[in-house]
Formats: sequence, structure tokens, C-alpha cells
Amino acid sequence: MNPLLARLHPYPFERLRELTRGITPNPTYRPISLGIGEPKHATPELIKRALTDNLAGLASYPATAGEPKLREACAAWVQRRYGVTLDAATQVLPVNGSREALFALAQTVIDPTGPGATVVCPNPFYQIYEGAALLAGAQPHYANSDPARNFAPDWASVPDAVWARTQLLYVCSPGNPTGAVMPLAEWKTLFELSDRHGFVIASDECYSEIYFRDEPPLGGLEAALQLGRRDFRNLVALTSLSKRSNVPGMRSGFVAGDAAILKQFLLYRTYHGSAMSPVVQAASIAAWNDEAHVVDNRNLYRTKFGG
Repeated sequence: MNPLLARLHPYPFERLRELTRGITPNPTYRPISLGIGEPKHATPELIKRALTDNLAGLASYPATAGEPKLREACAAWVQRRYGVTLDAATQVLPVNGSREALFALAQTVIDPTGPGATVVCPNPFYQIYEGAALLAGAQPHYANSDPARNFAPDWASVPDAVWARTQLLYVCSPGNPTGAVMPLAEWKTLFELSDRHGFVIASDECYSEIYFRDEPPLGGLEAALQLGRRDFRNLVALTSLSKRSNVPGMRSGFVAGDAAILKQFLLYRTYHGSAMSPVVQAASIAAWNDEAHVVDNRNLYRTKFGG
């Protein structure tokens, strides 16, 4: 048995279910959900139609790299959303949801034989960051949230000695669960640290389309481009259709960025068996090519929560 499995903590939602089993909520109070974050709106019809119209794809083995049309749809969305031009053949890779990719990326880039191999992540954090680090043979280091900055991670609290042995940094903007958005100056600091110490930045952006203000949050690739980093060196952005398009059950997203990292990531995922179903690819193309349903969802959120 892999001894690293013993380092994993119980998954938080499983633990929460155990802790609350048999408890009857006080009806006097309105409940606040601490659940997994299921979408509150229906899956758009155009995605459902794309799924049912392409069931013939079930008879075909998919390529791990995905169909060119899917990678092109993802790249086109990045261009529309962030103004960033990507090579769809080398800088984009479809994945089975950002959770799978966040975990697998650590297994690709971490060298556990490196002295004190470390993964830095925000705290509180998506537990996949920690689990990915532990199973890759690295040690997590947590950058605690700063209440004075809307609970954004305090990267300055990470000692220089930790940065020196860091191989991977997870960032999440807009942050989960705080919603804090990283400004350009913060990205600049992290890029400079990455250049100095050689670690990879994994930018978890699956909440990028949930925002109340008119100006959308800054993305990692967008920040890199604004700072003149056109090769996206040591940067991989990860995003998903789960929140954007109300399809968490479809398990569809993509990663984009440094072509050299994605080449090795594709190699790992080819052996890992992470090819996306042709049926899901067809539905994903429909989703990434349509913005109307995203705007409708955002307006529903604003109406409900007063944004």
C-alpha cells in the first residue's frame, strides 16, 4: 500500500456529513449551506442538446489531447475573456474538471527527491491542493488569509527559506472560499518569486465568472501578458465549466499556459487515463462558444444576492 495515503486527512465534505449526522437544525434560524457548492440553476438547454446530439461519440476512443475543435474553442474563450492569444495545439489541454487537473499537475511537476520539496497554497484552501502535495511526496506550506485585505493570502508571510524549496504554488482568484481577487501587483510579486526560485504557479480560476462588479476579475494569463510574460513561463491556468455553465456532473475544463509544462502534463495524463469522452467534448465546445447563458446566470445571482 502506498504509505503516502496515510498522510491524507478525511475529505472535508465527508467529515462534515459525519459531524452533522443525526442533527436536526433549529427552525428558528435560516440555514447557511456549508456544502459542496452545487449550482442553483439548471443546466442550459444548448449543452443538453449537444450531449444528446453526439451520443455516437460513445463508440469512439478519445485522444487525451482532445479534439482540435475543443482546444480551439477553449483558446477562443481565453481570447474573448482575457485578451490572451494561445496556440491551441501546444498551450491548451482539456481536462476532466479542474479538480482532476489540480491533483495531476502536482504529480507531474513535483520532484520528491528535491531537498524539502514544498507546495505553497493559501489557507483556507481547496483540500485537493494539500492532498496533491502529500501524494506527490512534497510538504505543504500554508499562506494564511489576511483579514485586513479581504482575507486574501498573505504571501509575504512565507519565509524566504520556504520559497527557496518551493516547487509548486497554488493560487485561487477569485478565492475559494473568501472571494478575494489578486491584483496585478500581487501577480508581479509571485512571478518574480517564481523566476528567482523556479517554481510552477498553478492558477485555479474556476470561479472566474462569478462576480458582482461590472469589471471581471483579472486572470493569471492576462496578468502575465500585461507584465510582458508572453511565453507564460512556469504558469498554468486551470478553469472549469462546472460553475460557469452549471455542469459539475459533466467534469469538463481545461488548462492553459506554459507549453513545455503542458507537454509533460499530457504525457502524464496519457498514462493516467484522463481522456475526455467525445460526448462531453461536443457539449464542452457548445458551452465555451456561448456567453449568453453565462450572462443569464450572472444576472440571476446578482438578483438573488443583491450584487
